[in-house]
Amino acid sequence: MALLTGKLTIEVAYEDLPVPLLGYTRAMLYRSCVEQLYYRRPWASKEDIAKQHPKFKVKLDWGEK
Repeated sequence: MALLTGKLTIEVAYEDLPVPLLGYTRAMLYRSCVEQLYYRRPWASKEDIAKQHPKFKVKLDWGEK
C-alpha cells in the first residue's frame, strides 16, 4: 500500500452557459461542472468524449513546482 500526500486543484471555467431562468441555482452549476470533469477523464469512452461541451474549460493543478 502506498501513502500519498499532495494537493490537486481543479478549476472549471464556463462562458455563455445557457441556463433556464428559473433553474439558476448553484446545484445546477455544480452538477454541470462535475459532469464535464467526468466526461474529460483520461479513460473516457467515445460516447463521453462526444458529450464534452466546448464552453467548459478544465484546468488541473497537481501542485508540482
